[in-house]
Amino acid sequence: MEQFKFSLGPYEIFAAIIGGIPLFLAGGLLYNPVSSLQDLVPIVQSNTSIAIALVMLLISYILGSSVQTISWYYFLRLSKIFNINYRYFGDLVTRSKKLLVSDIEPKSLAFEDQLVLRLRQKVGMPEKNTWLDARLIAYLREHNRQAVLSAVELHMANHIMYRGWSFGFFVLGVVLFINLFRTPFLTFEQWTLPFGALVFAYITFSRAVKLKQWHNRDLLLGFYFSVSEEK
Repeated sequence: MEQFKFSLGPYEIFAAIIGGIPLFLAGGLLYNPVSSLQDLVPIVQSNTSIAIALVMLLISYILGSSVQTISWYYFLRLSKIFNINYRYFGDLVTRSKKLLVSDIEPKSLAFEDQLVLRLRQKVGMPEKNTWLDARLIAYLREHNRQAVLSAVELHMANHIMYRGWSFGFFVLGVVLFINLFRTPFLTFEQWTLPFGALVFAYITFSRAVKLKQWHNRDLLLGFYFSVSEEK
């Protein structure tokens, strides 16, 4: 029976809106700094309507979708700073320099070497990991592995959402810190809000790392067992 095809499009829209909300809030606070969260209540109450809510959602979507490339480089930079490898097998694929000749029996090798051998035989070994992901997705589509692709796309959609959320709260934390020097009377709440935003940015970044690892895991294992079934 034909497998259900997961659609990434609607989830990308939702992910962009979620990621754009803290950016929208950061822009509002940069334009009009407040000394307390309670000061936001009358502002929100006086500007509550369906039309305004739709406009805010549209602006959040535009912001979230516009910074996806920036959020990706932000994700890579944090991964490097915290020495986190977001690949499921680490750098196994790219660091493997052992020459595997064609007459080697794959079953005699360790699982990791079998995976590298089959990658080289079926899709080649590109210089960048992102190129390898694209080749694996193309291979799975060619061989009609819709169940694997559905799981891969679901993990990617969630990764985009948490990555955008992390970047948005990082920007919000920076804006809240700047606003400390723009308000005349500082409270304990004002000092804790930037720290809280940055902590939440790290938590969502950690979640984005896990989702990226699961995305890579499903790609590699889905490819491995797809090749195994061909023989």
